[in-house]
This record gives sequence, structure tokens and C-alpha cells, in this order.
Amino acid sequence: MKAITLLLTLAGLLIVTGSVNAGHHSKPEQTDKSYKMQRGGLSYQKMLAGVDLTAAQQQQLQQLLQEHKASRPDREQAVKARGALRQLIEADYFDEVAVTELLQQQQQQQLAQRVARLKLRHQLYQLLSPEQRQQLAEKHQQRKLKWQQRSNRESQ
Repeated sequence: MKAITLLLTLAGLLIVTGSVNAGHHSKPEQTDKSYKMQRGGLSYQKMLAGVDLTAAQQQQLQQLLQEHKASRPDREQAVKARGALRQLIEADYFDEVAVTELLQQQQQQQLAQRVARLKLRHQLYQLLSPEQRQQLAEKHQQRKLKWQQRSNRESQ
């Protein structure tokens, strides 16, 4: 009886979550920025927005990005992990140990991916000249002030 109740509750949550997120997959109407940039996209694009790179820097940037892309994990692993999680949910009994193991593996993968992204950002920052770094710092400060002003307006 508990398993049926748990399954029905989980199914209800999935239905509610699916209907809430249903309208959030359309592309934005703005044409001046790419779709990925609108969704948070590639952080290096945001990081280097407005900084003029030399041809050599652009070449190094492309090389770093290709290396980073090649080292990313397969999407198939994530699909398999979601499938395994789904099987554990749909099982006759709840195997808390197996679920915990699977979630810990996912957390380790996410941590490794985040470290790799931050390493890439560090490498990109090291490509910049002192003047470009100053320009980047100024742009960051402007974005920070703009964000604070927006937060203040929304809280009033």
C-alpha cells in the first residue's frame, strides 16, 4: 500500500512539474543574441563579451574550447543514469542504497564537469593581456552595478 501511495505521489509530481515547465522550451524572440546566450549559454562568451582579442588569442581560444569539448563526458552516460534512476523508481521496492550510489556518482560527475569549466575559464583569463583584464574587470563591475540596481527596483 505504501509503495502504491509513493508511486501515485511521484506520478502526480511528475505531471505537475511537466505542466509547469511546458512553456519554457520556446526560443526567445530576440535576434541580437544567440539562443544559448539567452539561456546562460557558454560562460566564456559572457566572460569575454566586449573584449577585443588578437588573432593569436582567438586561435588559442578556439584550441582551448576544442580541447574542453573533447574532454566532456558522453551524453549517453547521463541518459543511462536517468534510465537507471527511473528503473529504481519503478521497481517493486525502493532500494535506498542503490539510489544513493547512483546519485553520488552523478554528483561526482557534475563536480568534475564544474571543475573542468572553471579550469577553462581560468585558462581563458590567462590568455588576456593586463589591459584586456582591466577592461574585463570594468565590464564585470558594470554588470554587477546593473544587477544590484535591478534587484533594488524589484525589492521596492
